[in-house]
Amino acid sequence: MTAKVRKEIFEKIKKQFEYVRLKSEFYQAKIGPVAEISEAGFFTDIPFTTKQELLTDQLEHPPFGSNLCVIPEKIRRIHKTSGTTSKPLLLALTALDIETTVEIGRRCFISSGLTGNDTVLHCLNYNMWIGGYTDHQSLEATGAAVIPFGVGNTENLVETILLIKPTAIHCTPSYLNKIALVLKQDFNLAPKELRLKLGLFGGESGLQNLHFRENIEKTWGIKAMNANYGMADVLSMFGAECSLQNGLHFMGDEVLFPEILDPVSNVNKEIHDGVEGELILTNLVRESQPLLRYRTNDIIRILSVDPCSCGNKGFRFEVIGRSDDMITIKGVNVFVSAIEKIIFMNLELLTGVLQIHVNNHDPIDKLLIKLETKLQFPGPDIDFKTNLVREIKNRIAITPEIEFLPEGSLPRTEGKSRKIFRTL
Repeated sequence: MTAKVRKEIFEKIKKQFEYVRLKSEFYQAKIGPVAEISEAGFFTDIPFTTKQELLTDQLEHPPFGSNLCVIPEKIRRIHKTSGTTSKPLLLALTALDIETTVEIGRRCFISSGLTGNDTVLHCLNYNMWIGGYTDHQSLEATGAAVIPFGVGNTENLVETILLIKPTAIHCTPSYLNKIALVLKQDFNLAPKELRLKLGLFGGESGLQNLHFRENIEKTWGIKAMNANYGMADVLSMFGAECSLQNGLHFMGDEVLFPEILDPVSNVNKEIHDGVEGELILTNLVRESQPLLRYRTNDIIRILSVDPCSCGNKGFRFEVIGRSDDMITIKGVNVFVSAIEKIIFMNLELLTGVLQIHVNNHDPIDKLLIKLETKLQFPGPDIDFKTNLVREIKNRIAITPEIEFLPEGSLPRTEGKSRKIFRTL
C-alpha cells in the first residue's frame, strides 16, 4: 500500500484476514501459511483474486466452492451473478451478509433521492439475481413503497404504472427503450405521460454521459440518477450519485476496502484526484464467501477525495469501462463506452440502441456498428454517416463500418444488454 489507512479500517482488515485464513480452504491454499499483514504494507504477500478462480473453484467444489466459510445451516439466501460476461457464480449469504448488503443499498438509494413519500417500481430480475429481491429490500428500507414487478410483460408494466401512478422506477437504462417502444406501439403514449419523477438506474453504463442522461430526462421528464453501482460477487450496491450528479459516491467505506491498480504495471496507486486504474475490493465484514483483493475488472477514475457538499465523505468516481468489455482492434484498446459516448452525442437522430460486431476470431481488424435511427428508414443522409465515421476515427483511431436500421430493429432487454457480438 502507498498510503496509511485509518486505524479502525486496518483493524477490520486484520480481523477479516484472520477469519478468512482460518475458515476458507480456498484462501488457505491460495495464500499459504506464511502470509502476514502489517499496517505498513498489509497486502504485500496477498495475491489478487479473480472471478475465473472462483468459477473454477465452484466447479471443483460444488455448489458454493471451497471459499464457503460458514456451515450450511447459517446460509439464509442463495443468489447468482448475472452471467453477463461469464458463467454465473453461486452466492450464499448469511443473515449478517444480507443485513450489510441491504443497509449499504438503502444509503445508495437515499443518496439518489428516494424517500418515504415515493412509490417505486422495481424492474430488475428476481430470478436469483441479487439485484432483484435484495435490492428490493434496500428500496423498502428507505421507507418507500415498492412495486415488485421484475422483468418481462412490459405491456402489463405500463398498465400498472397508469393504474398505481408510482413516482419512481428502478431498472437498467436500456429497459427504458423497451418501455418507450411499447408505449408508442400499444398505448400511443409518450414517456412523459407516465408522469414518473425519479429514475434510479444501475447495471449498465451510460448515466455518466451527459448527452445520454439529458436525453433520458428530456424524453421521460424525470430526474435520472446513477443510483446503483455494485457487483453481486462483492456487494450488490456500493456506489450512487447524490442530487448534484457529480460522480458516484463510494458508499461502502465500512464494509469494503478499495484499492486502485495500474492494469499495466500491477502496482497500486494512491487514491487521489484524477487517478485511474482497476478497482480492487476486499470484503471487511463478509461471513459466507469473503473476498480478498478481488479484481473487479472495472476501470475507474477518481473524481475527488474531498467530502461532497451533500455531506457524503466517500471518494467520488466514474467508471471508464470494463477490462472484459474492451476489444483490441489493430493494436488499439477500445472500450464500448468510448464508442457509446460518440453515439450519445447524436441522440437527436439516433435511438442510442446499438450493437458492435467484430471478427469471430482474433486478431480483430473489422468493426461494424449497427445503429437505429429515429428517422424513416433507410436513415440519415450520407453526410451524417460520413461525419460519424470520421468522429469515431478521430476519437478512438479506428475506422468502423456503420449500418443504420429503423427504430425497433435491435432487441430491447429488460436486464443488462449485450453490446459486443463476434460475428464477422
